[in-house]
Amino acid sequence: MERVVSLALYTIVVFAAVYQMAAILYPLQGALEFYYFHLGLVLVIVTFDIARTKAGESDSFHRGVWLAILSIVGGLAIGASAYLYLNIGEIEFRQPFITEVDFAAGAILIGCVLVLTYLVWGGILTGVIALGILYFIFGDLLSGAMHYRPPESEIIMSYLAGMGGARGVIWGIPLSANTLFLIIVFGGLLKGTRILELFNEVGKLLLAVSRGGICYSSILASTAIGMVTGQAVANVALSGSVTIPSMKQRGLSGAQAGAVEVVSSLGSQIIPPIMGLGGFLMAVNLGVPYADIATAAIIPAVLFIAILFVAAYFLAESIPSLKIRSESVDKGSILWMLPSFLTSFGTLLALLYLRFSPGYAAFWAILLLVSLSFARPAAYRPTFNDLFSGLVYGVVSAANLGLILAGIGILIQVLVTTGAGFNLGRIIMLAAGDNVGLALVLGMVLSLIIGLGLPTPAAYALSAIIMIPFLVDMGVTPIVAHFFGFYFAIFSAVTPPVAVGVMAATRISGASFYETVIQSGKMALVPVLIPFTFVAYPNVLEFPAITVETTVVCLALLATTAMWGASIYGVIGRHLNWLERSGFLLGPALYLALLITKDLIYAAPILVVATAMVVLRVLVAQRQRGAVMFRAMTAEQQHRATETAVTPKARAAPSE
Repeated sequence: MERVVSLALYTIVVFAAVYQMAAILYPLQGALEFYYFHLGLVLVIVTFDIARTKAGESDSFHRGVWLAILSIVGGLAIGASAYLYLNIGEIEFRQPFITEVDFAAGAILIGCVLVLTYLVWGGILTGVIALGILYFIFGDLLSGAMHYRPPESEIIMSYLAGMGGARGVIWGIPLSANTLFLIIVFGGLLKGTRILELFNEVGKLLLAVSRGGICYSSILASTAIGMVTGQAVANVALSGSVTIPSMKQRGLSGAQAGAVEVVSSLGSQIIPPIMGLGGFLMAVNLGVPYADIATAAIIPAVLFIAILFVAAYFLAESIPSLKIRSESVDKGSILWMLPSFLTSFGTLLALLYLRFSPGYAAFWAILLLVSLSFARPAAYRPTFNDLFSGLVYGVVSAANLGLILAGIGILIQVLVTTGAGFNLGRIIMLAAGDNVGLALVLGMVLSLIIGLGLPTPAAYALSAIIMIPFLVDMGVTPIVAHFFGFYFAIFSAVTPPVAVGVMAATRISGASFYETVIQSGKMALVPVLIPFTFVAYPNVLEFPAITVETTVVCLALLATTAMWGASIYGVIGRHLNWLERSGFLLGPALYLALLITKDLIYAAPILVVATAMVVLRVLVAQRQRGAVMFRAMTAEQQHRATETAVTPKARAAPSE
């Protein structure tokens, strides 16, 4: 049974990949027909992927029940989407006065989306969507600010099922079909073409020059792969399966390795040119080209990666068992795999920069990646199984994100049509009054709470409806307000008690959940200052027109990271006592004062102390290297070195 289900899934995966690539080059049908067809594909792929997992269970009764349920869900999803696909012209003409059959097809489609969302993304997101639907239907039962008079049931269904336009369950499907699907497939093929092995070999090279080398390579791997997986949890599962065991083998604890992977995966969603699903949603919400969003994200992304490297350095310094060591590096792997990665990824970047559609850019990137991978020598060439496994992973991941967009679309339709999003935001943000600083703090807390248990795209979409409009009303520039909400939607993946990103990491590392949360918090606390930085200094989002003031502020943030790292990890060339560690906390305090007052005078002591830290660390490193070299000498060589170090005056002095 497992083989039968897997074969069916593989057949659909290949069809979906070919269909989507063909649709990028040639319009195969009208817009709404294309979107309903794409949604049907998404639902069928997700259904068969779940069925493949259930078919492998040992309990025959449990397996049979699940397969029966999934067969019904899959059949209903195919039937409902096929009906809407074939009749969309007539339905579009007569909506919102739809027939009973139209109503039933829409209800079945929404029901299938809810069931599959529950099975893939859990009960929290599904429960929020279901509550939204109930509010749409029974909003007149509430009183006060949340009271509203619902329209007729046929009108409600026409909105929720997307009849007549890209709304409701269809709201986000254009983004999935036209933009994200092939980009995420490209991400899966990076795994299938053995590119992750390249980063492992780079990690060995870095480990020969720095104790934190293995952490640095893991950060690079997670951010590079994560840019095209579109979601933190998916990225942890993909790159973490390689990076976490590699870090553990070289001396990091499971919690430390998991923290490096989780925080790196968070950053992968904010790094251009591919910022995950949230970046594309932001472009839709702001009504601007995606290239403008990617350009604005450059400086914050550089800051995030630099902060992670600084934090990883101090983490590595605090682990005595982590040593600089030379490992055997397969240089052929780097030599032969790097060109296929750089060429395909570079093509993706170039086409996006030239304002071609993301789907078109991904199409050519996929062709180059696969063809160049088979141009390698046999030892470094991916097998057919490797390549096909990467394709399946990419298509299934893309389908899972398409499912999120379908669910988000339902919720956004409810919040917009009923005005509930505005009312919720107003109730919460009125507490801030006219205080922008307090509004930002409340907005941060609200975004983190909204994101508990939700995938990042869903968390950001809710923030964009509930919280961000009020920041704009208080004078925050729209793009700054959206970036602010997006960043904290991302950080919610490490916020307890849910912390979905940490949960994914602990399944691989085997470490304690709360210990991994603590280690993640140590690394992620300074990056939390980045959103407040570009609110105080919006020029951070105006690359390449960066001013001297912005440059000083960015350097001060990096210096603050160094002081935070020395304090929280208690080491800078040597272990620090509690008084020294407490003193370094002055850096974050001064940086907060800088953001509040916008007075660059607070940056001066931060930069001075950080410079002194670097000089001290260099001197300590030189002394340690000298001691190591001295211990490596023979007794006679040590004696000669000691004699050479004695001054002529000391030699001439009589011995006592």
